[in-house]
Amino acid sequence: MNRPALFRPASMPRPAAVDYPDSDGHPVAETDFQRIPLWYANDVLARHFRDRNDVYVSANMFVYFEEGNPKAAVAPDVFVVLGAPDHKRRSYKAHPPYRKGLRSPYQTRHPRCRDVS
Repeated sequence: MNRPALFRPASMPRPAAVDYPDSDGHPVAETDFQRIPLWYANDVLARHFRDRNDVYVSANMFVYFEEGNPKAAVAPDVFVVLGAPDHKRRSYKAHPPYRKGLRSPYQTRHPRCRDVS
């Protein structure tokens, strides 16, 4: 029996996978004066939002701002994302449309560091 060929669209090429690193390979060297406020801020914010599953609080994690560009990243000491599911992540991708909820990036610095902003 001869059956008609089924229509099969040409396969679309998949976009190349982008590697968003969760480490820069360097150990984080912090003093007690940097680490203690960081832990405190992260803990206070996490406790404040503990009853909300739509708020993500984290610290010392890469935040990627451009899809496909792993060099467009920052690693704030503490940050909050409103409207993001609260679950464990290795990095946070804040490219549109997810960027709008990113709030409160907090960065500690040593008093001898120049303000470069």
